Amino acid sequence: MTDLERQQIRERIAQWDAAAPVMQALRDEEVRRTDTAQGIHQLAGLAALTLRDQPPRSESGLVEQQAWFARLRAYERNR
Repeated sequence: MTDLERQQIRERIAQWDAAAPVMQALRDEEVRRTDTAQGIHQLAGLAALTLRDQPPRSESGLVEQQAWFARLRAYERNR
C-alpha cells in the first residue's frame, strides 16, 4: 500500500467519523417521527394481501426443511 493510499484511507475514516453523529441524529429523528401503529397497520395489510392468494398450508415447512438438510448431509458425505 502506498503512502497516498494510506492517506486516502485516513481521510475517508475521518469523513465517516465526522458524518456518523449527523447520520445518527437523522436516524433518531426519523425513528421519533415514525408512527409505529400506522406502520404495523400497513404491514398487516400487505400480509393480508399476500395471504389472500395463497391457500393455507397443511404443515409448517419444517418437514420439508429437514428433508433439504438430509439431502445436503448426503451430498457432503459423497463429495
